Amino acid sequence: MLLFHDRLATSVLLFMFAVGLWGLFTYMKGGILEGSIGGALMIGQVLIIVQGLFGLALYIKGPRPSDPVHILYGITAAIVMPFVYTYARDRNPRQSLLIFSLIALFIGGLAIRGMTTAG
Repeated sequence: MLLFHDRLATSVLLFMFAVGLWGLFTYMKGGILEGSIGGALMIGQVLIIVQGLFGLALYIKGPRPSDPVHILYGITAAIVMPFVYTYARDRNPRQSLLIFSLIALFIGGLAIRGMTTAG
């Protein structure tokens, strides 16, 4: 289970950075938030939730992180995308693309910090 939690952390990191860069590239080309990037963001959110479920199982059953800030990074990664959705849903699609792209990069950064505090 620890191996899956570790590998999912790497997957979240790489996936969210890729989606964030893709979104920024699309934004610079004059694009808007469309289904393909929106779908990729949803896949990323599912990866984060699964990652969190493995983390919760580990917390209950076995090894716990040496630094409790690790849990804060995980919770923040899980709730930031839904929170931003409530903020950005009424904005124009171009602004939403920029916001979600930056948030994807932010989540990638949270993944890095979570990995460094796992102990």
